[in-house]
Amino acid sequence: MNTIKATYRIVTPMFIGGVDQKASDGVRPPSFKGALRFWWRALNWGKYESMADLHKAEADLFGIAAKIVNDQQVVGQGAFLLSIAKQQLSTTDVPAVHPIFCHKDGARYLGFGLMEAFSSRQKNTMAGQLTRGCINEQQQFTVSLRFRKEVDPGIVLALKALGLMGSLGSRSRHGMGSLSLESLRIGDDEQWTPPSTIDDYILQTQALFSEARLADDLPPYTAFCKRSRIDLIQSGNNPFDVLDSFGRSMLMYRSWGKGGKVLGQPREERFREDHDWSKGLMNNGFHPKRIVFGLPHNYGKADRLQVAAERHKRRSSPLFFHVHPLKNTFAGIAIYLPSDFLPAGEKIKAGGVNVDAKIEWSVITDFLDGRSGKGSTGDYRFPAKKAVLP
Repeated sequence: MNTIKATYRIVTPMFIGGVDQKASDGVRPPSFKGALRFWWRALNWGKYESMADLHKAEADLFGIAAKIVNDQQVVGQGAFLLSIAKQQLSTTDVPAVHPIFCHKDGARYLGFGLMEAFSSRQKNTMAGQLTRGCINEQQQFTVSLRFRKEVDPGIVLALKALGLMGSLGSRSRHGMGSLSLESLRIGDDEQWTPPSTIDDYILQTQALFSEARLADDLPPYTAFCKRSRIDLIQSGNNPFDVLDSFGRSMLMYRSWGKGGKVLGQPREERFREDHDWSKGLMNNGFHPKRIVFGLPHNYGKADRLQVAAERHKRRSSPLFFHVHPLKNTFAGIAIYLPSDFLPAGEKIKAGGVNVDAKIEWSVITDFLDGRSGKGSTGDYRFPAKKAVLP
């Protein structure tokens, strides 16, 4: 009873690999363990009284590269060994034009940097042409964990969270590499039935938090707190339609477009000040509101169009998107995990000028809860939205 075998289904193309970023390397144990560690930390912030206590528990479970004991540096082994069964996973490799992404404007937007967004005669490229290979969807892999003592229940919860909300690889927060937990065996006993309906999904996700202690304040890193939320926002007949619909909604909300249109539709004209700043029409004390979706947030190659943190190279988005298979549909899940955006006192560097960070979380919640169209006069952006947490 000190072993776990977890089988995951790859729901959307996974852009992952080793040092050379080749998809043919398959799912590697360090990548999976890193994702498992993320979800364990996300679930456990409210359980510990200090960051030091959490770090100690994390090191005991996952191991640590090196630590000091009695003035001596030693390597800290974790509570379990992790391996992944030999994989024979099909891939789509560079420079192929992906047979589905090439037709999905919104999905390509979510995969920005992994594929060509548009066709280009100058570069002799096609829309949906991959710049990085991917592991194809609708395949499975199995992870084994052997514990030195008994199975840790916190790891079991993290394995479930990864298989209900998580993804692997590049653009994982945009729904690429979404995973679904298909089987969870502890010893010889099967401990998991995949959700087949929306209500099943909601109940199984809520069960992760049945004994959790969620902190009132924003955590210092990406983790669950009382201001977090999980919403089932849409569904579709296949995972690519779900990706595309979410990507189109995000693009309509965030983009100013050209000629008054975005994706051939009248633009919503949100974030006018951000647009004006990019054109040099705002004063030097301003930073774009859309940075809440993550940093860097650039408008072009020129120095005056660069927006980043003063000292940190990157701040990931607090909004995650996940595609989950159910019996007769695929569900799109939004996971919103606000946390301290930057360390206290750190400024935003906008166009080479350091300005005070003024983070507006409502930019994200308005996207999830608001109406589409110019002046928010249209229908609700996600009319079928159902709350999972809280």
